[in-house]
Amino acid sequence: MDPTEREHKASPCQMTALYAIAHYMQGVFCTKEVTKDLDGGPSSVAGRLRELLPGSRIICLEQIHSDRIIRAEDVAPGVFPEADGVISHEPSFVLCVRTADCVPILMWADDSPVIAAVHAGWRGLAQRIVTKAVHLMRAGGAQQIHVSMGPAIGPCCYAVGREVIEALQADLNHTMDGRPSVDLHRIAAMQAQNTGVSPDMIHHVQSCTCCTRETFFSYRREGEHAGRNISLIGGESCSLPGLQAR
Repeated sequence: MDPTEREHKASPCQMTALYAIAHYMQGVFCTKEVTKDLDGGPSSVAGRLRELLPGSRIICLEQIHSDRIIRAEDVAPGVFPEADGVISHEPSFVLCVRTADCVPILMWADDSPVIAAVHAGWRGLAQRIVTKAVHLMRAGGAQQIHVSMGPAIGPCCYAVGREVIEALQADLNHTMDGRPSVDLHRIAAMQAQNTGVSPDMIHHVQSCTCCTRETFFSYRREGEHAGRNISLIGGESCSLPGLQAR
């Protein structure tokens, strides 16, 4: 064997570490059976996840439609910080965001164990929360960043007023019945791409939450009593029912 080749071959320990990181670099956009019969709040969702993923360190947020992103390592057990994104260098943590039409976004990297979960409604997107999340991933050492956007309300159903269109500086779409709408997935993807994420690292796991009654909850369809869909990355979260982030 060429000595140079031997020099660059990963050791068994290195291969084990790389396998472990790759194993955690998965996320899931859970279908509604995971949170069935819950009120959708962070406490009840965290309780359900503790039952389904015993022994896991679970991070849920008190979401406030902002651009605030926190570090999971700074969150005390049992606390639900006010924020709309969470980032971690510990891929065994389970990061969770809850949605009922907004865009759930999961991020990971090929070259770093950093992971993130983001709740992106129109207000968060207007504040460029996706841009901020990518910058934080890079500040944490990640360069080859994947951005995966999960089921959210589509332009087919998301009728909005002029104030939303102007706040997002978005192209005008139309719902199935002809009302003005916006494409939240496209806006989130453009923020990621404008921050330097390669288009082939941007994944669309598309399904309109308002159209798919059997699979996802929707605030537009069900009103204030709607449940919450959850999206997870880290730990053994990919074992739960749902659509894989990649």
